[in-house]
Amino acid sequence: MNFHLRFIVMRSFNIANCSAAALVAATCLLGTTIRPAPAAADPQEVGVWYDDTGKGAVKIEICTPTTLCGKIYWLQEPMAGDGQPKVDRYNPDASQRTRPICGLPVLGDLEQLSGGGFDNGWVYDPKEGKSYSVALDLVGPDTLKVTGYKGMRFLGKSFIWTRAPADLPSCAPDAASAPEAVHPGDAKKQKQATGATKKPSKTASGTSASGASKAGATDVAAATHKKKKPPEKAVATQPQPKAQPPVASN
Repeated sequence: MNFHLRFIVMRSFNIANCSAAALVAATCLLGTTIRPAPAAADPQEVGVWYDDTGKGAVKIEICTPTTLCGKIYWLQEPMAGDGQPKVDRYNPDASQRTRPICGLPVLGDLEQLSGGGFDNGWVYDPKEGKSYSVALDLVGPDTLKVTGYKGMRFLGKSFIWTRAPADLPSCAPDAASAPEAVHPGDAKKQKQATGATKKPSKTASGTSASGASKAGATDVAAATHKKKKPPEKAVATQPQPKAQPPVASN
């Protein structure tokens, strides 16, 4: 009887221990399953890339959850010969020819392929004002092959872009702050407008210079109405005779 009772007690103790262990394991498993999944890394094509000429750079970004796009981020020569920022002057649409080249969209609608790379997008060449189909293939960590084509991809032309340094400055603030961006005629007009709207300066007594001028003009006008006094004649002073020596009396 004692043995049977001891067996029941020991069995209950083991079940309790197993249940506690199972509870801990289940809790750990549950915590693992509800842990949020790490965010997917951006495609390696994302970033700033020098084009094949080395005179410009394009920033490739994620524009929608499934497509990439790109815009001109840096220009070696952001200004045209007239001192103005370069514009999209070769665009077939006349209404778009005043768009600045800096920040101009040149890539879009690039879809990621199951085998790697991106395709089915478009690329715009502002040097010609023409658009083509485009595909991107990452040749190396810092090398990107850009293929522009019409119709069949294998009949297109490929160019090699290289990754730009992370500290490459954007052309947008440079173009905005460059002194050549202001036309001389506009600068002259702006100077004249500034002079016309300049506030009058105040004198030490607190009266503005224009107010002082007006007050002075009023005083002068009032003075002209007053009767002028004739100038006083100068009185000639006669020289006094010199003292004569006393005459000796005879």
